[in-house]
Amino acid sequence: MSAGLTLEPAQIRRKRHGCNSQKEVDQEGLEEEGLEEEFQEVIEEGLEEESQEEVVHTLTDRSRPCRLATCESPRLRAFAFLCLALCLTAACTPSAARGGGRARASLGEVFARVLADPSLEHSGSAVLVVSLDRGDTLYAREADRLYTPASNLKLFTAAAALHYLGPDYRFRTSLLATGRIADDTLRGDLVLVGRGDPDLDTADLAALADTLVRRGARVVAGDVRADDSYFEGQEWGPGWMWDDGPFWFWPYSSALTLNDNSVRVRVEPGRNVGDPVVATLDPPTSYMALQVSAVTAVASADTTLEVVRRWTPKDNVIEISGVLPSNVDSLVEIRTVEEPALYAATVFAELLEARGVELLGVVRHGPLADVPADTIAHHVSDSLAASVRNFLKISDNLTGEQLVKVIGAETTGAPGTYETGLAAERAFLAQEVGIDTLSIRLADGSGVSRYNLVTAGQIVRLLKYMAGREDLSAAYFTALPIAGVDGTLEDRMEETPAAGSARAKTGSLSGVTALSGYVPAADGERLAFSILMEFFTGPTSSRRAVQDSLVVELSKFRR
Repeated sequence: MSAGLTLEPAQIRRKRHGCNSQKEVDQEGLEEEGLEEEFQEVIEEGLEEESQEEVVHTLTDRSRPCRLATCESPRLRAFAFLCLALCLTAACTPSAARGGGRARASLGEVFARVLADPSLEHSGSAVLVVSLDRGDTLYAREADRLYTPASNLKLFTAAAALHYLGPDYRFRTSLLATGRIADDTLRGDLVLVGRGDPDLDTADLAALADTLVRRGARVVAGDVRADDSYFEGQEWGPGWMWDDGPFWFWPYSSALTLNDNSVRVRVEPGRNVGDPVVATLDPPTSYMALQVSAVTAVASADTTLEVVRRWTPKDNVIEISGVLPSNVDSLVEIRTVEEPALYAATVFAELLEARGVELLGVVRHGPLADVPADTIAHHVSDSLAASVRNFLKISDNLTGEQLVKVIGAETTGAPGTYETGLAAERAFLAQEVGIDTLSIRLADGSGVSRYNLVTAGQIVRLLKYMAGREDLSAAYFTALPIAGVDGTLEDRMEETPAAGSARAKTGSLSGVTALSGYVPAADGERLAFSILMEFFTGPTSSRRAVQDSLVVELSKFRR
């Protein structure tokens, strides 16, 4: 359907398709019989072909007994010719042009067919599609019903962070000293101060260590202290599952983080069959202990290797058991750490040692508070826009928790908490986006908590708002995964019309899958959509296939 074709005048439709103009028909007969108004209603309402023919027959019947071949009245002859012209119009006019609701109904029929997939039985599905260019709703199903959004909640967190902090905001991690360097000795403590950077890594700490060495320090007489007081001490969001902890998807939140608060464990076969496997840590650190009982097996053996961080009781011990065939190059697993701030400070002390700096004290927690200190160096992160891109592209849970607390610290003062951060986020949604926050529940920043509840309508309202924020829309839009290209959509919708054009946030928990974002229609019309599915058992693959089919249909849609 061409742009703007909603209820198109009948005379324009006839001109486009080679039929006679309405002006060429003498309307006197209709006026005499009082039928002109009814005829015009038939034209303007864009009735289906069958309905048009029925009305024509009705109007024709009302002109009897005079017939076209025998009628002598000029006015009645004009009416008869007019009826014939209307019949020709119905035959000439394509169904997509007749009636503004035809294309929309057709999309609805397609969606209904896709959503009739047997895998969706006994579960819930909410779908909403709106046009950003025209403002109308193309499809709605359970759009106001509350669902668990999973990682679609990250759309709210990212929007609030960009609003309050700005795309150019940067996290600062500071290295301070409580004493001065004299005769190659730092006579005091080193304090590593974190302010919520979710992307701090070993290389960043190494750069801070290099700065201290360049300042001439070869001995630290005091301690290395970890200051994570910028956040309160709650490490997990409300409603997180207690048994998720050892896995990197659910790391602890801390103002001082390192490497997503996790370590990489590489396991390789031993030299000979029967030898213990070889396990190494990245970064290499004494903070984590390895207990290896796994052995090397013959090449034909099945891999039964298990890499488990001790969780009951919680401990920084990684147990490696099972067998690894001799023909396997290596396996890599990522596991979280307890007390992430101490982990960062320990790795920093080890980096100093590797550079020849002797630490006479210990590594410990210790907020700087009001103790006088000199600044040795700052690590300044990439922009918030870059962090949000990583956040949404790979669906990084840690970033979501960090952002909520940073919002709280920046808007109401440190320490940042879930309470202050989520209160600011709700204020943003209510005052800026126009969402009734009494009908939404926010529990964390990443969507891991099952306490979170939102509707497809609220998600689409947020997407519309962010598309209209000239100062934020680019950072928000480019952060979303691209179908068939990158992020969590890299392997979805490949080689379809949606590939390379649809941008959307995925979401997944047990029994939950979601997909919300933007897609251009075939004629370039910008569409925003949200698809939330919940209350099912088994794998999510079949439900994701349904989501992908809906987005592909939107990419093929035209008015």
